[in-house]
Amino acid sequence: MKKWMVLVPALLIVTILIISITIYSIARQPLNASIDQAEAKAREELQFSQIEESYPYNGTKAYSVIQGTAEDQQMVAFIPKDEEEDPTTRRMEEGISEDEVIAMLNETDEPTKIMSSRLGLESEGPVWEIIYLDNDKMLNYYYVLFDSGEWWRTIRNL
Repeated sequence: MKKWMVLVPALLIVTILIISITIYSIARQPLNASIDQAEAKAREELQFSQIEESYPYNGTKAYSVIQGTAEDQQMVAFIPKDEEEDPTTRRMEEGISEDEVIAMLNETDEPTKIMSSRLGLESEGPVWEIIYLDNDKMLNYYYVLFDSGEWWRTIRNL
């Protein structure tokens, strides 16, 4: 009887775990397919020879952001989900660096933890998006224009 009391809950936990992993995997398939399609476009149309990082960005419009090397230069490409729109590209050396943006954030606010920093494309052009927690453990977004290094906007206390 003791074996059944241990075996049934163990089997139930394993079954729930397998179902959860399967649901997660199925839910991620469209996102993974979108990223794979954007990477293929970056290689074929934009001549990216190496891709270092790729991720989705959902601002005013949805984009896949591809960072890598093209023609021996560090590049970033913003590939829109809408296939009728053309991709936007920038050389990384043309804009402000991630470290400079974080230094700007540290001057204006006191982040306790930086959750992420990544490039995105908004109506104003390419931006750095820094997501961080402040002293009150509130979530904040800090945006800086990539091309000029100017502060664009801050979203606070989410």
